[in-house]
Amino acid sequence: MKQLLLIGILMVTAVWGANASHIVGGVMYYDHLGGTQYRVTLKIYRDCASTGAAYDDPLPVTVFDGTGSQLTQFNIGFPGSAVLPVIFSNPCVTIPSGICVEEAIYTTIVTLPASTTGYTLSYQRCCRGPAVTNLSVPEDQGLTLTVRIPPTTEAITNSSPRFTNYPPLLLCAGQPLVFDHSATDPDGDVIVYELVQPFQGGTSVAPAPNPASAPPYTPVVWAGGYSQTAPFGAAPISINPTTGLLTATPAVPGLYVVGVAAKEYRAGVLLSTTVRDFLFKVMNCEIQMEAEVVPQIDMSTFVSYCQGLTINFENDSYGGTNYSWDFGVSGTTSDVSTAFAPTYTFPSAGTYDVMLIVNPGWPCTDTSIETFIINEAITASFVPPAPQCITGNSFDFTGQGQYPGTGTTFLWEFGLTANPDSAFTEDVSNVVFTEYGYRPVTYTVYYDVCEISYTDSVFVYAEPTIGFTIEDELRCAPYLAEFVDTSFAHTQIYYQWNFGDGTDLSPLQNPSHLYTSPGVYDVTLTIWTVAGCIDTLTETKPGYIEVFPSPVSSFEVSPEEASVFNPHFYFEDYSTDSQQHYYYFDDGASTAERFVWHSYVESGWHYPYQVVINQYGCPDTSYQSLYVIPFTTIFVPNSFTPDGNGRNDSWKPVVYDTEFYELWVFDRWGQPILNSTDEQASWDGTMNGKPAPVGVYVYLIKYVDHETGLPEEIRGHFSLIR
Repeated sequence: MKQLLLIGILMVTAVWGANASHIVGGVMYYDHLGGTQYRVTLKIYRDCASTGAAYDDPLPVTVFDGTGSQLTQFNIGFPGSAVLPVIFSNPCVTIPSGICVEEAIYTTIVTLPASTTGYTLSYQRCCRGPAVTNLSVPEDQGLTLTVRIPPTTEAITNSSPRFTNYPPLLLCAGQPLVFDHSATDPDGDVIVYELVQPFQGGTSVAPAPNPASAPPYTPVVWAGGYSQTAPFGAAPISINPTTGLLTATPAVPGLYVVGVAAKEYRAGVLLSTTVRDFLFKVMNCEIQMEAEVVPQIDMSTFVSYCQGLTINFENDSYGGTNYSWDFGVSGTTSDVSTAFAPTYTFPSAGTYDVMLIVNPGWPCTDTSIETFIINEAITASFVPPAPQCITGNSFDFTGQGQYPGTGTTFLWEFGLTANPDSAFTEDVSNVVFTEYGYRPVTYTVYYDVCEISYTDSVFVYAEPTIGFTIEDELRCAPYLAEFVDTSFAHTQIYYQWNFGDGTDLSPLQNPSHLYTSPGVYDVTLTIWTVAGCIDTLTETKPGYIEVFPSPVSSFEVSPEEASVFNPHFYFEDYSTDSQQHYYYFDDGASTAERFVWHSYVESGWHYPYQVVINQYGCPDTSYQSLYVIPFTTIFVPNSFTPDGNGRNDSWKPVVYDTEFYELWVFDRWGQPILNSTDEQASWDGTMNGKPAPVGVYVYLIKYVDHETGLPEEIRGHFSLIR
């Protein structure tokens, strides 16, 4: 129940505000006074601020017989009008300005002789106004108020139904409307309610037809997306056909034509229909306070209607200060609470209307009522049976839980991979699953409006499978085989490998095995399980491993050492079972010749090696070592010309085989120009980034002789020439 609403249904108002000029709704009904006398009543509604379309004075009513032929007409003088109150009794609502509706009630007594065809009384008036949301060209669509007096063959005497309550003028967009749209019938006939399409009547060219046009009448033309059962478009609206209770939740502000019919039946025969043609005015709202009990099904703790007698209520109210709860227990006054979100234990199972009043007794208050269905708690569970092998599996299930012994029903759901896939007894036997793994099972218990479900799973073992593999590669003796097991079982697997070469068996899952001799070998794997699906499987792969012979690399080098002045060595091949031969001399050079001389530039130890390959692609490698005896040698140039022509542009000593080396360069005044321990150091003829002057420069070289191990010095000079 929403508070402080700027809202609405407007029953008969098409437009509120200055310059409105429209009569917008009404209803017609009659009372049979006896004999040939009828009292005819029309209620006409218009905008108080209208500058046109004034009330008719007099108001013409046209009488037609049952075939639609005009018989006569009569006029009803203008009785005056009264401004209707804006019907919204909530004191928390700020009523918007400019809302004004007036009502004129036309009444007269007419004489209509008994007729075997009956009568139709009609009044027509235009127009509804341009602001109506759900009509196409509403400013050119008027209304027709009409009622039928049944022929004497259907009823000797009859008075038509008339609506009891006047709808609220305003409705809040997005907020529910619950309105008693019921009617009464003086004769006690059965009334059936429905939403209908109102009739047009008159046009902007002929706004006040007199006489009215003959029946049948043209219904209003809806705008796109609207209809008699969807006058708010996609927003919901309905009317109870028995009680006349109208419920709606319009979503978008605007003006909406709605037609409600009260159809009068006697002994199953339709005698008369009273149609109320009215407009809803829907507005956006400013809501400052609201009482709202969270519905039972929307509560965060809701699982089913059978969760026990104790309820932890949830309160979505806002804007309030004080709260008054009544839990709807008959025969007691102690079923109350002032807590914001109370907990209450009901005395017994049943259906209770729980009421919450926010700010009780204040000028601005609100009430929310929700129906709660209370039942003793029920539970459901089962103990999953022990796992079984998929071969020959048969599971039995026993339902457990807390629920009444009488009136309770059950549903087991085993899934589409089970036979049966469902069952309806508390206990179920011989359920067979056709797929392995965890299979979910749901057990649901139903009692009255309650249901509770419990889901668990059973495990079905798969049958073991066997398999193994090895990397596809060239296998040369000796060959280390790395076997990979691809067997599968849900329980532990035991292994026995036979590698086919007469060696010991292996119990490992992924063993490594060294084949020392060339040959073709069968490999056999046996696995077995002792739990789950118990089985023993063997797989033999004949000729699975083929190991090829390897060549033997061998070579000699002579001499084993030589001077740096004569660093020449002879390589001789002594390999066997080889087709390809390669020497790698350890100085970046190589050759495929088997017998070859090779000279080294660098002194010191060298480690050449040979790679040989046989016809199967199997390689072998062997190594030798040799020594080039070093000899310290230093050559110092006596001049250089740093003129940038790319020739002799830098001064650089040539140094071989020193164990320690340091270079100094000085100018003629003894000032150092260069100092380095790098044997590759040189001077480019600049000082502090500028060209050094032409002249004589002094050098000092300190080093340790490789052969003697003694420190030595060389001093001298050189010329810079440009």
